[in-house]
Amino acid sequence: MATYTVLTRNAPGDTAEAAAGRTVFVREKFSWATLLFAPFVLLRFRLWLAFAAYVAVVVLLGVSEYFGGMHDLVGNVVLAGFHILLAFELPRLRQRKLERLGYEEAGIVIAADREDAEHRFFSAWEGLYPAPRSAGALPAIRAGGGGPTAPTGVIGAFPGA
Repeated sequence: MATYTVLTRNAPGDTAEAAAGRTVFVREKFSWATLLFAPFVLLRFRLWLAFAAYVAVVVLLGVSEYFGGMHDLVGNVVLAGFHILLAFELPRLRQRKLERLGYEEAGIVIAADREDAEHRFFSAWEGLYPAPRSAGALPAIRAGGGGPTAPTGVIGAFPGA
Protein backbone atom coordinates (compact mmCIF):
# COMPACT_ATOMS: atom_id res chain seq x y z
CA MET A 1 0.00 0.00 0.00
CA ALA A 2 1.17 3.50 -0.81
CA THR A 3 0.44 6.80 0.89
CA TYR A 4 -0.56 9.79 -1.22
CA THR A 5 -0.90 13.37 -0.04
CA VAL A 6 -3.66 15.12 -1.98
CA LEU A 7 -3.32 18.83 -2.71
CA THR A 8 -5.91 20.94 -4.45
CA ARG A 9 -6.40 24.57 -5.39
CA ASN A 10 -9.90 25.97 -5.45
CA ALA A 11 -11.01 29.36 -6.61
CA PRO A 12 -14.28 31.00 -5.53
CA GLY A 13 -17.06 29.98 -7.88
CA ASP A 14 -15.28 26.86 -9.13
CA THR A 15 -17.22 23.90 -10.36
CA ALA A 16 -16.46 20.50 -8.89
CA GLU A 17 -14.91 19.43 -12.20
CA ALA A 18 -12.58 22.44 -12.31
CA ALA A 19 -11.44 21.84 -8.73
CA ALA A 20 -10.91 18.15 -9.45
CA GLY A 21 -8.79 19.05 -12.48
CA ARG A 22 -6.40 20.95 -10.22
CA THR A 23 -5.94 18.12 -7.75
CA VAL A 24 -2.42 16.71 -7.38
CA PHE A 25 -1.51 13.37 -5.80
CA VAL A 26 2.03 13.26 -4.36
CA ARG A 27 3.24 9.79 -3.42
CA GLU A 28 5.21 9.58 -0.18
CA LYS A 29 8.16 7.33 -1.02
CA PHE A 30 11.90 7.15 -1.48
CA SER A 31 12.79 8.20 -5.02
CA TRP A 32 15.31 5.89 -6.67
CA ALA A 33 15.38 8.10 -9.75
CA THR A 34 16.42 11.06 -7.59
CA LEU A 35 19.13 8.99 -5.96
CA LEU A 36 20.65 8.20 -9.34
CA PHE A 37 19.71 11.25 -11.46
CA ALA A 38 19.04 14.06 -8.96
CA PRO A 39 19.47 17.11 -11.21
CA PHE A 40 17.24 15.69 -13.95
CA VAL A 41 14.47 14.79 -11.48
CA LEU A 42 14.63 18.26 -9.92
CA LEU A 43 14.30 19.82 -13.36
CA ARG A 44 11.48 17.44 -14.31
CA PHE A 45 9.39 18.64 -11.36
CA ARG A 46 10.55 22.26 -11.87
CA LEU A 47 12.04 22.49 -8.39
CA TRP A 48 14.23 25.46 -9.23
CA LEU A 49 15.36 26.31 -5.70
CA ALA A 50 16.39 22.73 -4.98
CA PHE A 51 18.18 22.60 -8.33
CA ALA A 52 20.03 25.84 -7.53
CA ALA A 53 21.07 24.35 -4.16
CA TYR A 54 22.25 21.21 -5.96
CA VAL A 55 24.35 23.26 -8.40
CA ALA A 56 25.77 25.30 -5.51
CA VAL A 57 26.80 22.14 -3.64
CA VAL A 58 28.43 20.65 -6.73
CA VAL A 59 30.32 23.89 -7.48
CA LEU A 60 31.39 24.25 -3.84
CA LEU A 61 32.66 20.67 -3.78
CA GLY A 62 34.53 21.18 -7.05
CA VAL A 63 36.17 24.36 -5.81
CA SER A 64 37.06 22.68 -2.50
CA GLU A 65 38.63 19.73 -4.31
CA TYR A 66 40.57 21.88 -6.75
CA PHE A 67 41.75 24.74 -4.55
CA GLY A 68 41.33 23.40 -1.02
CA GLY A 69 43.08 20.12 -1.50
CA MET A 70 40.05 18.10 -0.41
CA HIS A 71 40.32 14.46 -1.42
CA ASP A 72 38.05 13.30 -4.26
CA LEU A 73 36.57 10.55 -2.09
CA VAL A 74 35.34 13.06 0.47
CA GLY A 75 33.62 15.09 -2.24
CA ASN A 76 32.00 11.97 -3.66
CA VAL A 77 30.73 10.89 -0.23
CA VAL A 78 29.27 14.35 0.45
CA LEU A 79 27.57 14.39 -2.97
CA ALA A 80 26.20 10.87 -2.42
CA GLY A 81 24.80 12.02 0.94
CA PHE A 82 23.16 14.99 -0.76
CA HIS A 83 21.60 12.64 -3.34
CA ILE A 84 20.24 10.45 -0.53
CA LEU A 85 18.79 13.49 1.24
CA LEU A 86 17.08 14.64 -1.96
CA ALA A 87 15.74 11.12 -2.61
CA PHE A 88 14.06 11.06 0.80
CA GLU A 89 12.82 14.67 0.67
CA LEU A 90 11.51 14.83 -2.92
CA PRO A 91 7.82 14.42 -1.96
CA ARG A 92 8.09 17.18 0.64
CA LEU A 93 9.90 19.46 -1.82
CA ARG A 94 7.07 18.94 -4.30
CA GLN A 95 4.43 19.65 -1.63
CA ARG A 96 6.14 22.87 -0.55
CA LYS A 97 6.33 24.04 -4.17
CA LEU A 98 2.63 23.34 -4.68
CA GLU A 99 1.78 25.13 -1.41
CA ARG A 100 3.68 28.21 -2.64
CA LEU A 101 1.53 28.06 -5.78
CA GLY A 102 -1.66 28.20 -3.68
CA TYR A 103 -2.47 24.51 -3.27
CA GLU A 104 -3.73 23.27 0.07
CA GLU A 105 -3.70 19.79 1.52
CA ALA A 106 -7.08 18.17 0.97
CA GLY A 107 -6.35 14.81 2.55
CA ILE A 108 -4.22 11.71 2.69
CA VAL A 109 -5.12 8.56 0.82
CA ILE A 110 -3.73 5.08 1.37
CA ALA A 111 -4.17 2.89 -1.70
CA ALA A 112 -2.46 0.24 -3.80
CA ASP A 113 -1.74 2.57 -6.74
CA ARG A 114 -2.48 6.07 -7.98
CA GLU A 115 -5.63 5.08 -9.86
CA ASP A 116 -7.06 3.48 -6.71
CA ALA A 117 -6.02 6.56 -4.69
CA GLU A 118 -7.85 8.86 -7.11
CA HIS A 119 -10.94 6.65 -7.00
CA ARG A 120 -10.97 6.58 -3.18
CA PHE A 121 -10.37 10.30 -2.82
CA PHE A 122 -12.96 11.46 -5.33
CA SER A 123 -15.61 8.97 -4.15
CA ALA A 124 -15.15 10.25 -0.58
CA TRP A 125 -15.13 13.85 -1.87
CA GLU A 126 -18.45 13.31 -3.69
CA GLY A 127 -19.92 11.71 -0.57
CA LEU A 128 -18.93 14.68 1.58
CA TYR A 129 -19.85 17.33 -0.98
CA PRO A 130 -23.01 16.57 -2.93
CA ALA A 131 -23.56 18.36 -6.20
CA PRO A 132 -24.60 21.97 -5.57
CA ARG A 133 -28.07 23.07 -6.54
CA SER A 134 -27.04 26.39 -8.02
CA ALA A 135 -24.93 27.13 -11.12
CA GLY A 136 -22.25 24.52 -10.29
CA ALA A 137 -20.44 26.33 -7.45
CA LEU A 138 -18.73 24.17 -4.84
CA PRO A 139 -20.70 24.20 -1.59
CA ALA A 140 -17.75 24.32 0.84
CA ILE A 141 -14.95 26.68 -0.11
CA ARG A 142 -12.71 28.43 2.42
CA ALA A 143 -12.74 32.21 2.30
CA GLY A 144 -9.06 32.39 1.32
CA GLY A 145 -9.61 30.36 -1.84
CA GLY A 146 -8.57 27.15 -0.11
CA GLY A 147 -9.94 23.67 -0.27
CA PRO A 148 -13.07 22.09 1.22
CA THR A 149 -13.85 22.89 4.85
CA ALA A 150 -14.61 19.36 5.99
CA PRO A 151 -12.08 17.79 8.34
CA THR A 152 -9.22 16.23 6.43
CA GLY A 153 -7.97 12.83 7.37
CA VAL A 154 -6.95 9.49 6.10
CA ILE A 155 -9.25 8.23 3.37
CA GLY A 156 -9.53 4.54 2.69
CA ALA A 157 -7.53 3.16 5.61
CA PHE A 158 -10.04 3.16 8.48
CA PRO A 159 -13.55 2.56 7.17
CA GLY A 160 -16.16 3.39 9.74
CA ALA A 161 -13.67 4.56 12.37
